[in-house]
Amino acid sequence: MVLILFSAVLTALAMPGMLWGYLIWVALIPFFIAMKEVTPLKGALRAFVWGLVYLLITHYWELPVLAVNVPEVLNSFPNFIGIVVYFLMGPVIAIPFLAFGFVYGLYQRFFDRYPVLLGLFAASFFTVVEYLREIGPLGFTNGRLSDALLNGQQGISQLLAFGGPLLLVFIIVFVNHYLSHLYLERTRDRAVLIIVSVALIALVNSIMSSFIPIPHSSNKYESTIYALQTNISMQMKYYQPPEETLRIVSRALREIPEGSLVVLPEATFMSDIRSSSTGSQLEEIARERDLKILVGFPTYNDYNFNQVRLVNSEGFSEEFYAKVQLTPFVEFLPWPRVFGVFSFLKFLDYFDPGEEYTIFSVDEHRIGAQICFDSLYSNVARRLTQNGANVIVTATNDGWFDISTALQQHLSKSIARAIENRRYVIQVSNSGISAVIDPYGRIVKRLPSSKELSAEYVIGEFQYLPRVTTTPYTRFGNWFFWFSLLLGIALIILGGVVL
Repeated sequence: MVLILFSAVLTALAMPGMLWGYLIWVALIPFFIAMKEVTPLKGALRAFVWGLVYLLITHYWELPVLAVNVPEVLNSFPNFIGIVVYFLMGPVIAIPFLAFGFVYGLYQRFFDRYPVLLGLFAASFFTVVEYLREIGPLGFTNGRLSDALLNGQQGISQLLAFGGPLLLVFIIVFVNHYLSHLYLERTRDRAVLIIVSVALIALVNSIMSSFIPIPHSSNKYESTIYALQTNISMQMKYYQPPEETLRIVSRALREIPEGSLVVLPEATFMSDIRSSSTGSQLEEIARERDLKILVGFPTYNDYNFNQVRLVNSEGFSEEFYAKVQLTPFVEFLPWPRVFGVFSFLKFLDYFDPGEEYTIFSVDEHRIGAQICFDSLYSNVARRLTQNGANVIVTATNDGWFDISTALQQHLSKSIARAIENRRYVIQVSNSGISAVIDPYGRIVKRLPSSKELSAEYVIGEFQYLPRVTTTPYTRFGNWFFWFSLLLGIALIILGGVVL
């Protein structure tokens, strides 16, 4: 079990905002050594413990959110309950790894004499399990092995445009599994094996990075979006009238050139402002300065939506984008009969999931907007791109997070979405991080977070090039899941019948 725990720690330390992304190429070696010749039940237990520990460490920033920030703002549960919820979260998101450990323990004996085939088998079923982690009402994709590559491995990350995160997960698991075989085969110079392997992978990444096009453009073809990053505390959002937020927003809007397109964060206002004096004043500012403002606020009609919509000289638009991937327990309650006891975790309100992947056409812009943790799920940005978006906007409220690791992990998801679809992605966040990312995952410009600059707001002038190309991933989505599933089944048949 020591090897399992060691592997879990190394895996977590490879994640964005942690220690070093290259650790991911060796982090699973202790895991696969510990999984050698295990029974199915023991394999399931070890894989579950590994997943539990690495995911809890990866999401350590959730602990102060649940145990301090949320109780202080919402006053809906005591601090110790937040600690309990954090440690209950781990088993829920680690459950899929039980399946991998069981299947691996059941069939690895088929490939005892064929390390490459065993590595392919392990990689294929790990990839299948990773796909299962994102589906259903409790699906959650943060902390994927592929996320580690977004932490300084830009070259290899370009494979996202071909096969998405699952392709990278497959490669990472296969490399780790084969290295574990080589490690056990050697009785000396094992440290040299690890160092040389990481160095070779770094070389491959460097070579692949050299093929990334150098950004070049003429101002003639560039479009501009202004990001208005508010730095509003959650206490103010929940307990001050919307006029206080409007005071900050209106002052910032008057600094932005007339005729501009402006994007504000998710839930800039915490109530439906369309028929209020706040909404009327925002409309007036848009008319006076000919601004087009994409702003987030909830709406309550036949359905409750966490949404964004445009405000311009004609008022509020009829079209809107409503968040598709709602956050479990916070924005909706999955299986109320089972999890009804956790209703106290509700933030502003329970929402209905959006069903439309709306494209906002504003002058030359065709904007696909996603909200907050929508960016954790590849399918949202992919569907927006398929619908004609030439730039993706992520509007989010990361004001709950005091630890920069959370902000870096969230931004890394926008980096992944940019590469997958070869689109510029502009993230606009309350408190930060707000940035513009090019289609190859490079951060072109980044605004200081509220921790880095004490100001009520920060304005960013973000240029981007509208894109219309279609990547294999945009066109075919998670095709690599089906490849991995079929490969795994084929290897089981091969191992049981032929080998």
